[in-house]
Amino acid sequence: MESRHRTEERERPTPQRSDCGDDLFREVNDRIMELGQRFGVDEQPLELICECDDSSCTHRVEISAAAFARLRDIEGLHLVAADHSHPGRVVGRGDGYLVVADD
Repeated sequence: MESRHRTEERERPTPQRSDCGDDLFREVNDRIMELGQRFGVDEQPLELICECDDSSCTHRVEISAAAFARLRDIEGLHLVAADHSHPGRVVGRGDGYLVVADD
């Protein structure tokens, strides 16, 4: 007799923002991209964490690895969910996100 195990999808733990602003989540997003490159999933969209100015935000933003790499090529750019705020100037838009530059 075959034993079947039911796999339940569990909610992923959500990291909490620290007092250091969006620096921690920028670092997390950079590491996610590096891991994607290392394991050859460059063609798949990345699910990254919003870098808005709300220290309690853990909203996820989907962006292609190529678009995120271009964003990170320029110092001071942030990936922000489309309906979130960040002190700075919007310099780009994508499906569900904004690219915001430090002023």
